[in-house]
Amino acid sequence: MSLFKIPFILVSAIGIQISLTDPSPSPSSKEKVMPSSSESFIEWFLKLRGTKLLQISAWAASCAEVASILAIHIDPSHIPEDIYGASAVRFLRILHPTPITPAFLAGSIAIMVGGVLRLYCMATLGKLWSFHLSVRKEHRLVTSGPYSVVRHPSYTGLLFQSTGVAIMYGSRGSWMRQSGILQVPLIKVLAMASFFVFITLAAWVSISRPAHEDRMLQRALGGEWENWAKKVKYRLIPGVY
Repeated sequence: MSLFKIPFILVSAIGIQISLTDPSPSPSSKEKVMPSSSESFIEWFLKLRGTKLLQISAWAASCAEVASILAIHIDPSHIPEDIYGASAVRFLRILHPTPITPAFLAGSIAIMVGGVLRLYCMATLGKLWSFHLSVRKEHRLVTSGPYSVVRHPSYTGLLFQSTGVAIMYGSRGSWMRQSGILQVPLIKVLAMASFFVFITLAAWVSISRPAHEDRMLQRALGGEWENWAKKVKYRLIPGVY
């Protein structure tokens, strides 16, 4: 199994880590917008540190695949039997490695692009960035960088990532499906739960939340937002939506 696959795996995990990290302090209760039923669920998910659990899941899956690749290049007979590492290497060698496929490349690149785009949005917004819908005391309309192309580019990045995760981990030839690791009952439950939650939540938030943010900003900023919306007509994808 080619070691060339490892950088793609690790950079994908880094992309998810960046995407699910809030670099700014949470807004105060006065700054937060009154949540709808859907926003209440997001707030509940954030309070449970759901993003942290998804980050851990991404790193666990990535490290397991990297370890299985490295184990192919290690001869367990060279490791003393009284060292637990020998048993771990033998277990990892049982897992079936998978080659670099077009689906793997497409998925990992989509995750990386999504992570870079969200990092760009975080840097552009600075202290105004938040996972919570809010209008800060010093709020201003940011129209530069990615916000000169679409109104909600951070959700474009998240949509890229949800698509990438679905392809990278859920496609027929993916390591997660072909290695045999899902035959371990507990790992299967945890992997399937993390996969379902990330894909569903990321896609749902990316598609539904921009409309809520538009209404929030329009109420808060009025004509300034309306002029910007006339220039930047699309929310997520230029010419589409």
